[in-house]
Amino acid sequence: MYLVHLAVASPGDIPVPAEIKQLLAASAPDVLEHVSVHPRERPHPVIGLFLRVTSLNEAETTAELIWEHAVAASPRLAGWRLRRAEVPLVPYDMS
Repeated sequence: MYLVHLAVASPGDIPVPAEIKQLLAASAPDVLEHVSVHPRERPHPVIGLFLRVTSLNEAETTAELIWEHAVAASPRLAGWRLRRAEVPLVPYDMS
């Protein structure tokens, strides 16, 4: 399982739609385990997708596709833009 962060930009100063979790879940019910929304993150809201996939590359690509399908299916996401989709890498402290 991988956590992918989607950094998204709104068309103006509007909040993340309240139903964003449901919109994303409907786009990939077979691989999406959980959605976490961080609407106050700056400079852009961040949406965390926990995905059941086998590789980091597949996780980031799948997250982008989930976003694209949700945007295409929902007029509420018109104008929203995906800035990046990436697995957050956490440094390992060997001390």
